[in-house]
Amino acid sequence: MNSEREARGLLRGQASESDMDTSLHVEDSPRLGHRGSFKILAFDTSSASGSVALMDGERLLCEWNSGGAGKHSNWLMPAIDGVLKGAGVRLADIDLYAVDTGPGSFTGLRIGVSTVKGLAWATGRKVVGVSTLEALALNFRYSRMHVCPVLDARKGEVYAAIYRYAGNGMEAVMKDSALSPAALFERLKEVKGPVVFLGNGLTVYSEEILKNVSGAVVAPAALWPMRASNIAMLALERAPMAVSPAGLGPLYLRKSEAEIKGGL
Repeated sequence: MNSEREARGLLRGQASESDMDTSLHVEDSPRLGHRGSFKILAFDTSSASGSVALMDGERLLCEWNSGGAGKHSNWLMPAIDGVLKGAGVRLADIDLYAVDTGPGSFTGLRIGVSTVKGLAWATGRKVVGVSTLEALALNFRYSRMHVCPVLDARKGEVYAAIYRYAGNGMEAVMKDSALSPAALFERLKEVKGPVVFLGNGLTVYSEEILKNVSGAVVAPAALWPMRASNIAMLALERAPMAVSPAGLGPLYLRKSEAEIKGGL
């Protein structure tokens, strides 16, 4: 998947080269100071689900979500095109790109990161990468309960973190980790009060969680997938810390199967 080539193709389909503004908007744009008109395109490819969102400041313009999106390299660019067309926005109008960089599926993260870098290179913009687990925890922003997003990491492990709402955002009580369910249950013994769980790891471990965690609440399955608008909201807060595409990479909490087999 040549993401930069596909991004340039999308650009050519929306405007002529003479219409494109390829300057970087992140560091110099005065709009960063007041959350006015500032368009962020964000997407998630970290798991079997998929999501693309377009926001203007704090206002959601359009969002596409699928609980079972299929092969990310097949749906991602068409979904981006559809979201832009649905909002009447050109790719050249985007001020900032955002993606969750992990943890998650190794292949999915590589596709997401390479795509956002291709779009950013093609349009001359910067990017923000955010934690998959932090963005997922925002499905329960403002909750009085602790929030524990859980992703299936395979090999008898999960990717998990523990968050609580701290007035102006989610505060990490336990940072992003790759660990066994038993180790997670031990960490949760330190948490006082009920904990709400969400994420695709519940398809495998929900019964164990309810059995081993006092006060556990399993969220409805409709709230397990990631929403790209969560990624965009985090990116809006962190826009002043945006980086060039070259500075973005996926966050792997453990080695891939290929690295393990190769002895890396």
